[in-house]
Amino acid sequence: MRGFADEVARRWAAPDAGIWEIRGDGAHHVHSKLMAWLAVDRALRIAATQRATQRQARRWSAARDAIAAEVTSRGFNPDLGAYTRTYGSNDLDAAVLILPLLGLEPAISPRIAGTVDAIARELDADAPLLYRYPPGRDGLPGTEGAFLLCAFWLTQALAATGRPVAAAERLDQLLGLASPLGLYAEEIDPASHDHLGNYPQALSHAALIQASLALREASRTTTPASAGGSTA
Repeated sequence: MRGFADEVARRWAAPDAGIWEIRGDGAHHVHSKLMAWLAVDRALRIAATQRATQRQARRWSAARDAIAAEVTSRGFNPDLGAYTRTYGSNDLDAAVLILPLLGLEPAISPRIAGTVDAIARELDADAPLLYRYPPGRDGLPGTEGAFLLCAFWLTQALAATGRPVAAAERLDQLLGLASPLGLYAEEIDPASHDHLGNYPQALSHAALIQASLALREASRTTTPASAGGSTA
């Protein structure tokens, strides 16, 4: 694990293809930077109780601070009021919905809430479904369905940002889209609601569980007066 953290600290600043493996030149994907920040942050947490050299801890701490400074300055588009897909881009990316779960910024910060709302609005594939990025901008011909993983991520993000009512509404709608066996594929056709791609898809079901747990936690900690909010 120390070796993994060292590798992240060494390579985080390099461009990459992103979680969705976009065809084309490498870019600075905000989600990739967030995951790099998460790796060194959690390595430091582990190092607090396990063996790690001070030199390593300093390296990870420096990387964590540098990633946070870069992402918050270059990954946020003030015109959109949201974190974007890549630095300097106007495109959004549903993978950035993990932001309220990390601790990089407070989950209730206006920048995170704005990001969640912008993704829900701009990547909408007919609620409760969500595209993972703007359709047709992946360097490949053809179109694709709505990624179920992203729809559950949005539910989780709404719960994590203090909007359990909106999260519950989306989760109820998503549960109604399950197959007759109660299972989910990788994607769903927004028009026909046919399941597409790998079936059953483990990532879809893992995200369903995470969204359900986030909603349960939010329902326990949110007061009735603050439980509503945007249902974007």
